[in-house]
Amino acid sequence: MTLVALSEGPVDPEAFDKVAADCCSNIHVISRSRVTTVVSTLLAVLRGQPLQVGYFNSASAAREIDQIIAKEKPDHIYCQLIRTASYGRNNSIPRTLDYQDAFSASMQRRADQSPSWLRWIFALEARRIARYEERAFAWFDSQVIISEQDRDLLGFAGSEKVQIVRNGVDTEFFSPHSTPTDQRDLLFVGNMGYPPNVNAVTTLVSEILPLVREARPQTDLLIAGARPTKAVQQLAGAGIEVSGWLDDIRSAYERGRIMVVPLVIGAGLQNKILEAMSMGVPCITTELVNRAIGAVPDEEVLIASSAQEFAEQTLRLLESPELYSRISAGGLQLVQSRYSWQAVGETLSVAFTH
Repeated sequence: MTLVALSEGPVDPEAFDKVAADCCSNIHVISRSRVTTVVSTLLAVLRGQPLQVGYFNSASAAREIDQIIAKEKPDHIYCQLIRTASYGRNNSIPRTLDYQDAFSASMQRRADQSPSWLRWIFALEARRIARYEERAFAWFDSQVIISEQDRDLLGFAGSEKVQIVRNGVDTEFFSPHSTPTDQRDLLFVGNMGYPPNVNAVTTLVSEILPLVREARPQTDLLIAGARPTKAVQQLAGAGIEVSGWLDDIRSAYERGRIMVVPLVIGAGLQNKILEAMSMGVPCITTELVNRAIGAVPDEEVLIASSAQEFAEQTLRLLESPELYSRISAGGLQLVQSRYSWQAVGETLSVAFTH
């Protein structure tokens, strides 16, 4: 397999070696300057394209990718996200577009949650993404997305033909480990520069945790993940640790007793929950998130819709060893049976040959 990736900065040679050892015979990283990125984003605005598509577009990158394709002569081209769709568009080789999730719906939710002065910007971006999602559909021989919920949210004619290929988890890598001595009661893991995650963890700290501490004052929290914004960093305090980037994210899952994910913005299947489940960490999240996962409430996951409900579910897990063990075992079994790389890989192979 040949991997082509875009990058704005240098890539760690060790990362090259790991990816090559795992799955790739050839790796090509196309560097892009900040000037190129700014220009392509501005051009997208003028052309009525989504900002995130323009951000990743580059005529020079397109030429380089065409040269790689001509040299490598692949049997199949797989484009991840609509951001890369244009690079695989004009080609006679069989090709698949992975939507990943319904970006337009996620952006519209973000618009709905934003102050009025930002709402129109996100709403405009949502409409442009929706149009681009429909246009890109026609450029590919097959299309995949991670859940039925996200496929339904696409909403354009023909979207029912998009095949479901769920996110996979390396269940051998993310597996239950021994409990460290510095374990925290609660855990939130994610890209901490991503607005929906920032919104969720702010809710966790400002609304949910105080309610939990009314009944259990010693409850503490670990917030882990790359690129924490200044607002996230400022959440650190008594009993609240913000770790930032970790070389091995498993160390965060090992330290957290309960994963709490109050996401109300966003689409798609949340890998952080699957990874936590795979390591035996019980999870509490919203109905919105669980629609994509399909976990059985009170058996494989706990569901909450308000700060009060999140606090109540958290206290249930903290105070009931029997419930804790049941949710831990149920979530682990769910991931191993439905979301292992082997199970997902077989589904993706079928999509390639469909």
